[in-house]
Amino acid sequence: MNALSNSGHVSASYVNLLFDWLDHARPDVSQRLPFARPAAGDLNRVNVLQWQAMLDWTYQQLEDPAMPLKLAAHVRPANMGLLGYVASCCNNLGEAFARLQQFENLVYSVNSLQVNFSEDQLLLQWGAERGKPGHWVDSVAIGVLVAFTRHLVAVPVDPLKVQFINAEPGNKEDFRAFFGCDVHFNQQVTEVVWPVTLLDAPLKSADSVMRTMLDQQAQLLLSQVKAGEETIPGLQKALQESISAGLPNLDEVARRLCTSGRSLQRRLQEQGSNFRHELESVRVEMAKSCLNAGNLSLADIANLLAYNDQSAFTHAFKRVTGSSPAKYQQAN
Repeated sequence: MNALSNSGHVSASYVNLLFDWLDHARPDVSQRLPFARPAAGDLNRVNVLQWQAMLDWTYQQLEDPAMPLKLAAHVRPANMGLLGYVASCCNNLGEAFARLQQFENLVYSVNSLQVNFSEDQLLLQWGAERGKPGHWVDSVAIGVLVAFTRHLVAVPVDPLKVQFINAEPGNKEDFRAFFGCDVHFNQQVTEVVWPVTLLDAPLKSADSVMRTMLDQQAQLLLSQVKAGEETIPGLQKALQESISAGLPNLDEVARRLCTSGRSLQRRLQEQGSNFRHELESVRVEMAKSCLNAGNLSLADIANLLAYNDQSAFTHAFKRVTGSSPAKYQQAN
């Protein structure tokens, strides 16, 4: 594998943030961009060295050291691709961060994210196993993370500390003003520190297409169960929320129902069912809504519904419906 292919990549949707921001803030510079806007989509990649070149060129045109922070502040869910839609569908910031760890590589696959806890703090850390992509790339990445977090939550929020692996720039105060906390440079790892209590922060209502789609799916699931006839009250909703949070397992669903996994399994057996059957039924119904909407790839839907891969999703869908997802979509 050569150095170029091993340097990492970012998604085309993420790169489009630069084009969107320049169109909005500096259309004169946008018209001179020597780079073509990539087709958006999580499966469309831009090598991180090319992304670095785009940012370098933009800085040369603007000569504004605060450029990466202004760019980051313009982030929207669409720039985060599937991760943006999924995160917006979570119940709280803890679930959104779990999705970040699960889907980060879809958006930003450079150096891997490590999540650690220290007393009452949550530490998100990135090393340099693939090298150092540089000040512009890292500053945009961390700025986007914090700006998107602020976009998700209903209350103002600042990290406790931010640090970078890169050398200290001349405009350190711009970074402190943007992040609202102490910012350090020349560190061993790049890091964002949040209070653990932030994990319970509820998310504000999202206006994304995916949120609307899942809300509609929730209503559909509930409408299919006549009042008072749901064998285990709240099961459908708990299953759907667990899937949306990326945690479709027995213990997580039981927790949402305020019971134990063993008790839930026993109650299902008494009804002549089991957890796998109930989970698969809800997943397939959610998949049908996604397929009918037509704005997600099969790989996106598989990720959204927390399948291990697209093949597992395809087999499960066909097992329940008798048709593959692709054929179902064509027929509808």
